[in-house]
Amino acid sequence: MADSTRIRLNFRKSLGGFTLAVDCVLEEKVSAFLGVSGSGKSTLLNCISGTLTPDEGQIAFGDEILYDSTAKINLPPEKRRFGYVFQEGHLFPHLTVAQNIRYGQPNPRKSSDAIDVLEISELLQRYPKELSGGQRQRVAIARALAMEPRMLLMDEPLASLDSTLKDRIIPYLHHVKNAFEIPILYVTHTFSEAMALADEAFLIADGVIIANGEPHRLLTAPSAMPIAQLTGVENTLFLPVTLSDEAHGVTSLKIGDQSLVIPYTDVEVGDIVPVAVRAEDIIISLEPDLPVSARNILRGKIQCLDVKSERTWLSILVEWHHLAVKITHEAREQMQLREGLEVYCVIKASAINRLWD
Repeated sequence: MADSTRIRLNFRKSLGGFTLAVDCVLEEKVSAFLGVSGSGKSTLLNCISGTLTPDEGQIAFGDEILYDSTAKINLPPEKRRFGYVFQEGHLFPHLTVAQNIRYGQPNPRKSSDAIDVLEISELLQRYPKELSGGQRQRVAIARALAMEPRMLLMDEPLASLDSTLKDRIIPYLHHVKNAFEIPILYVTHTFSEAMALADEAFLIADGVIIANGEPHRLLTAPSAMPIAQLTGVENTLFLPVTLSDEAHGVTSLKIGDQSLVIPYTDVEVGDIVPVAVRAEDIIISLEPDLPVSARNILRGKIQCLDVKSERTWLSILVEWHHLAVKITHEAREQMQLREGLEVYCVIKASAINRLWD
C-alpha cells in the first residue's frame, strides 16, 4: 500500500470500565482485526471514522492528521471521507436499491462501477424488504463505494448471514478488493473471513492488540488459541493440488511431504486451493495405521495444550502448519498427551471444505 494511504493508529479510548489502547500501523490493502464481542473492534472503527472521539493520541491517514489530542485536531466524519459498512446494512426502507446506492452521490459513474462489481444491476428497482440478507449486504457495500471513499471500514458485514450466504458474499468482497484502489479495514470474530480477505491481521483482546502478522501464519499459531476457543475456529490451509480425479471423486493436496485428500473439485494440478476443517472434526491418534475409513492421517507434533475450558485445545504442527484440535479432557488423560509428543491427525475427506473460488 502506498505511503499516502498508510494508516497510523496510536490512541486510547475509555468507555465505562473498558479501555481500548491501540498502537499500530496498517500498511496492506486489507487489514483485519479479529476478536470476540466486547474486545474493542467496533470502538476502533468508530474512532477511525470520526463518530467517536478518542481520549488521547493520534490517528493519521497518510500524511493527513485526522485526530491529534495534543494539536487539538479532530476532523468530522464527512471530511475524513471513509465508507462504512455495518452488520445489518442499514438501507433506507422507503427507497429502491438504485436510490439507496445513489443517495447523495454526485458521480453516477462511481455508482455504476460498484453496481457492476457487486453484480446487483437486476436488483436496482427493488426495495430492501424484497432482498435476501446477502443481497442487502451487497447493496450496502455498493452504497459505501459509491461515495468515493478514501478507505472502506467494514464492521462484521457477514455476521448476520448464515454460512451458505457468507460463502456467496466472500467472492464479491474479493472483487471489491481487486477493483477499487482503496485500503479496507475489516473487523470480524470469524477466522475464515480474516483468512479469506486480509493481507495482514491483528488479534485484539480486552482492548489491546496481542499479536499481528500474515493471516495464514498468525491465525493458526498457538497465540490465536484463546480467541479460537471463543469464536469457533476453522483451520484454514492454502495448499497446492497434486491430483484432481473426477472419475474417483477425489482431489489430492500437498501439505509438505504429506497429502490431504478432499472431495473432488474442478481444479488444475498446481492450483492453490483454500480449504478449512473444524477443530472438532480432527481425531487424534498415537498410531499411524488405524483401521478407519478416514482418508487422511497426518503426522504432527503437539506444540501447545490448553485445558482451561470445558475441552482440551491442542495446537499441532503438521508440516509447518498449525492445526487447532478440540478433544475431551478424558481423551487427553487417557492418551497421556503432552507438548512435544508426536501424534496423528485423522480427518475424513468429507470434513474438509473448500472455502471460495
